[in-house]
Amino acid sequence: MHCYQYGRKRSRELEELCSEVNYYEREQGVKYFLNAKPYIINTRSDESLLKRLINDDYPVIFEGIHTSFFSAHHGLANKTIILRAHNIEHEYYRGLARVENNLSKKIFFLTEAIKLERYEKTLPRDLIIAAISDSDTDYFRKSFRRVVHVPPFHANEKLNCQPGVGDYILFHGDLSVPENIASVIYLIKNILGKIPYKVVIAGKDPQPGLISFTGQFANIRLEANPSENEMKDLICSAQINLLHTFQASGIKLKLISALFNGRHCIVNPEMVHGSGLDELCYVIDEPQIALNLIPRLMDMSLEIEELSLRRTILSEKYSNLKNARIIYDIL
Repeated sequence: MHCYQYGRKRSRELEELCSEVNYYEREQGVKYFLNAKPYIINTRSDESLLKRLINDDYPVIFEGIHTSFFSAHHGLANKTIILRAHNIEHEYYRGLARVENNLSKKIFFLTEAIKLERYEKTLPRDLIIAAISDSDTDYFRKSFRRVVHVPPFHANEKLNCQPGVGDYILFHGDLSVPENIASVIYLIKNILGKIPYKVVIAGKDPQPGLISFTGQFANIRLEANPSENEMKDLICSAQINLLHTFQASGIKLKLISALFNGRHCIVNPEMVHGSGLDELCYVIDEPQIALNLIPRLMDMSLEIEELSLRRTILSEKYSNLKNARIIYDIL
C-alpha cells in the first residue's frame, strides 16, 4: 500500500491489512499550480514511490486519477495497471467551480478542469480503466481499449432498513463542502422550510453562515459532526432521506447508505445518474412534486415488495464481494 500523507495520521488499520504500508509527503506550493499538469496530480509525484513500483513485479492500482502521475512511465510498461476512475474528473471540477463563491477557489477549480481534460488525453490508451458508474463507463470506452464497470465499495453488507415509521426528514453530507451547502440552502428555500415536519440537517463541519441560516426555521435542527454510529442511526430512524446534488458525477456513497439503511428516499435526477438505482427512489425534478409527495410518505411504512426490490438490485449491482472479484480477475 502506497499513500500520500497530508493532515491525516498514519493508519493502524491499514498496517494490519497490508504486508507493508509506505507513506509519502504530498508537495504543496505555487510552482505546482503553474505547471501544465493538474495540481492534484503534480503534487503526488514522489520519486521514491516510482522506485518502489519499479522494483517489484506486482500489478498496480492507481486509486483515482490524482494518483496517476507515474502511470505512463516506461519503468512500469510490463505491469498490469488499473486506473480506478472515481469521476470524469474534469467535469467534476467544473461542477465545483459552478457552486463556489470564493473567486480564487473558482479560478483554481476551472484551471484544474482544463488541465485535467488535457491530461486525460495523455494517459496510455491501453490503461485498464475501472469506471465507477454506467455513464462513466460509456464515456471512457470512447477513448480507452479496456474499460470495466466496478461500482463503489462501501460499508454495507446487508439491508438494515428499520420497520415502522419515523418522524423526521434527513439531509446528510459534508457541510463544509460548497456543493452540499448550496444543496441545503436550495432545499430549505424550496422544500424543507415550507413544510410542517421535523427536519434534520446532519454532517461534518457546518459553516457559520449555514448554522445561522438553518437557525431561522423552527422545524429544522442542525446536527454538527455526528459520529459514524450517530449518522447511521440518523439515516435508519428518518422517515425520509432527502438527497440532492447539483452535478451528476460518479456515484454518491450517501445514496447507497440511505438505501441500505433508510426508509423512503427522495432524490433529484443528478443524484441517481448512472447508478442504476432510479427505481429504488422517488426521483423528482421540481420542488412542488416533493411538497406534494412528502405528506403521503410521512405516514407510509416500507412495503415488503419495496424491500425485496432493494435487496435484489443492491445485491446485484453493489455487492462488495462481486465487485472485488471483477478487479481480482483482471489481476
